[in-house]
Amino acid sequence: MRGFGKHAITALGLLLPALPASAQESGAAVTAAPASAPAAGVSETVEAGPKKQWSVSASAQYRQLAVTDPDPRNDRVLLWSLGGNVGVFEGGKVFVRFGLSERFVAEQTESGVKLRDTSIGLNYGHAIKFTENHELSLSHKLAFFLPTSRASLAQDLYVAPQYVFNASYELVHGLTLSFSPDVRYRWHQYAERAGYDGAMNVQWELGAHGGIDWTFLESDRWGSVGVGASAGTGWQRLYDSRDDHTSAVAESGRWNQSYDWEAHVGYDPVKYLSLGVGLEHGGNVLRDGIVNTFFVHRDETELAFTVSGNY
Repeated sequence: MRGFGKHAITALGLLLPALPASAQESGAAVTAAPASAPAAGVSETVEAGPKKQWSVSASAQYRQLAVTDPDPRNDRVLLWSLGGNVGVFEGGKVFVRFGLSERFVAEQTESGVKLRDTSIGLNYGHAIKFTENHELSLSHKLAFFLPTSRASLAQDLYVAPQYVFNASYELVHGLTLSFSPDVRYRWHQYAERAGYDGAMNVQWELGAHGGIDWTFLESDRWGSVGVGASAGTGWQRLYDSRDDHTSAVAESGRWNQSYDWEAHVGYDPVKYLSLGVGLEHGGNVLRDGIVNTFFVHRDETELAFTVSGNY
């Protein structure tokens, strides 16, 4: 899920939902969980200080369902990310992120490696100081997702601007609470997807997540170790349909609610390297028209293993 602390596991600034691996490869919005929902990787923060004004980062993440079937290859995926940012003013950095998904099963005429949506934007971080040792850290992220994934191109997406706000407060040394709402608008050429049974495209995505992180070991020799968890909910509004009858594929302005949670362990052996493992779950609140949520589900609860580097 989305990173809330130093060791939070998330897909390196791509804010992917906690979904089964089959829904992760495109980077496009899906109904099962909000794009705001956090997934596993390394949290994206704006570092303070007049140090190096640029940085590059890369990550590799392996995902699979926590409960596998006799042929688990369909439920496994590798997510690759590459990005960089440059400081443009105090506390502000412009960034770009690229991603690939690599599935373990593919059609004979297709490759298992596909592009995910590309994002560019601006990060800005600052703090409100209360006392010498206590401050409220605030960050703002404005991102524009470009349709480079196969799913987004098939849905004729033009661009998807997103704003993410994050507030975090260190209660005591190593223990941090945080809250992060976000909103994204998806600008499609057509309101409805192609095909006879094509559903309406997602127009708006809203979400809010809270998290807690505890860094319990910090050593110059052994690195740092932390644990954490987060949970939240999201809403997706579909485009209005010209058809005025109510159905699963042509309902005007329908809102879908989703929920998600994650727990993670992170280890930074050296300054430029992070390792993480997380357990994540996300799904719809309504199933078959009724509220039917699960804390864990064999088709939705995933394990994620992440290696990331930053320089």
